[in-house]
Amino acid sequence: MELNKVRSGIELKLYNLALQIVTENEYVLYDVEYIKGSSTLQVYIMDPATKSAIIEDCIKVDRAFSPYCDEEAWIPNDFVLEVSSPGVYRSLKTLDHFKSAVNEIISLSIAGHLNEKEQAKAKGVKSAKKFRGKLLEVTEEYIIIDSNSVELKISFEQMKKASLDPDIKR
Repeated sequence: MELNKVRSGIELKLYNLALQIVTENEYVLYDVEYIKGSSTLQVYIMDPATKSAIIEDCIKVDRAFSPYCDEEAWIPNDFVLEVSSPGVYRSLKTLDHFKSAVNEIISLSIAGHLNEKEQAKAKGVKSAKKFRGKLLEVTEEYIIIDSNSVELKISFEQMKKASLDPDIKR
């Protein structure tokens, strides 16, 4: 898991532009992904009050990009912009993402196995690669989740992927 993604070149320029535009429009920039092969910039925004975004929010931010796309020579001609909410099952990629998810239900997958100390806490997790539980604590190095009434300490180095996984009643 890459908690502190290093951006450079056009990706850094687009990130900074997205941050500026989203902030000016009073939203929170949750994440930005630039797909070089298709010159696609995916911008994930949230209303700070709702921690989500509706279509009108996305349209507002999309339109705010237009003047920059017309004026800035460094933006590719075939540039594609996608603005959306990070979604209910949003990915957790940064330390801030994890911190904002404390007391929420998350799911995660790991590389390898839990260390022996963590395996001893819960029977049947020796070969487990996927976990689901309430996120209890976040530090710079690890998280603690309550998975089936067992507190597990999982390092960020072990994690491959993590996301919110709320119980949604249908």
